[in-house]
Amino acid sequence: MLSPTAPVYGNLASATSRAMAGLQRSVGRTLRSSDAVASLRDATDGGQFSYAARMEGNTRAKNAMLQGMQNAVTYVQMQAAGLLHAQQVYQRMSILSSQAMDPLLGNDQRQTLNEEFDVLKQDLEFLRTDEFQDKYLYDDMAAWTVQKIDFSDGFSDKTPHSGINPSSNRKYWEVTKDVLYTSGQMTLEMNGGGTGEQYIVKQGNNVIFDTGWKWNTQGNAYNYDFDRFVIDFAPGQNTTFEFTPLTPGDGTAVDGPDDTVGTADDLPIVDNGVYDNKPKYLSNFGLVDDGSDTGISSILGQKLTSLGNVSTNPSDGNSTEVTVYVEATSIFQLRASYKQNDPTNFLFVGDESIGSTANLDPVGLGVLSGVGIGTLTDAANALDLVKDEIEGVGVQLAKLGGNLAELQLATERVGQQVAAGQRGLSRMTDGKMAEATVQLAKEQMRTESNLSLMTQARALQKNLYGVLME
Repeated sequence: MLSPTAPVYGNLASATSRAMAGLQRSVGRTLRSSDAVASLRDATDGGQFSYAARMEGNTRAKNAMLQGMQNAVTYVQMQAAGLLHAQQVYQRMSILSSQAMDPLLGNDQRQTLNEEFDVLKQDLEFLRTDEFQDKYLYDDMAAWTVQKIDFSDGFSDKTPHSGINPSSNRKYWEVTKDVLYTSGQMTLEMNGGGTGEQYIVKQGNNVIFDTGWKWNTQGNAYNYDFDRFVIDFAPGQNTTFEFTPLTPGDGTAVDGPDDTVGTADDLPIVDNGVYDNKPKYLSNFGLVDDGSDTGISSILGQKLTSLGNVSTNPSDGNSTEVTVYVEATSIFQLRASYKQNDPTNFLFVGDESIGSTANLDPVGLGVLSGVGIGTLTDAANALDLVKDEIEGVGVQLAKLGGNLAELQLATERVGQQVAAGQRGLSRMTDGKMAEATVQLAKEQMRTESNLSLMTQARALQKNLYGVLME
């Protein structure tokens, strides 16, 4: 009789255990046989495994890029849908403006038209702030109707001053305008002569640029050269300025008692080819002449936040109103203007290393803030502005068409590369499924055989034990 502890049982148990383990491995390999990386790892083929792993990683990255490009297509399509809606709004505003130009229109009717016009403006304001996946669809700075605002009217010793600063006892001049945006670029060109002035730019109540007292130039305000400051400001960024000394002399002679045409006091200033203001701005900046024509070649073209008496403060973004302020005790000239910043809402998708990229230009909607049709004059002005906006929508839609074409081409290229990678990985697994299936069948047979022997041995032992106990 076989003892319960006979070696044959241990051998059968061990063989069965090995067969079960082999079956488990075979099942795993069969399930992973469609995965090139996992299959090659199981086959302990180091070279092919490394190559397949790299190919799989690249294909996965390109597939993620493809999904990003498809999102970008949706982004552009949403921009186009918004512009088409804006076009409908502008067309309705055009009709309202035309109706409001009727001189026989009653006050109640005109008020009703104006109220609807305001509602449509609010609709455009909401549209301008639309987002897709936390990215703005439109960039105001890319609008077709670019804002450029002249502040120069009202700045001269020949115009009435705005008041007297009690702390300095100096006269001041100031002009405030709503520039519609919280960022932009201010250009100041001044010629105040040797006495000098203080030039300040404020956004709301926040001073963002200050020359300090005093900024002076050579001679008097009506001869020799102007100086130019270009000031860039935007919320969340440092306000910067670029300084450029101007030559030739940019002005006309002061009228004297003899106004006969052709006399010396009526002739333009003639350029002497010299940066006449050099000693003045060197002193104001606290710099030493570097020997160049301007004496300050090292700072030309540089965006500065402060230098010498000139200082800046960051924009707080709380106001769209900009004020230009001048304190003076003598004659001066100032030219001041505002313009929008360049667009920033560019979108780049793709990868240059694989030759599949798309650079999407931003689009924007024009601003009609402050525009109304409450009077005949206002209605005529509004009609002209709305016509410009309708033209702008057409230009922006054409830009979106170019963006979409570039994006679709890049998407097609990436899609082809993803498909090629997937086909390459698939070829690496050719034959692996059949091989794994055969191996699985063998392991199943071996396991079943061992289990059958174990069962028979257990049954034989039980029967023998029963006979002996009778």
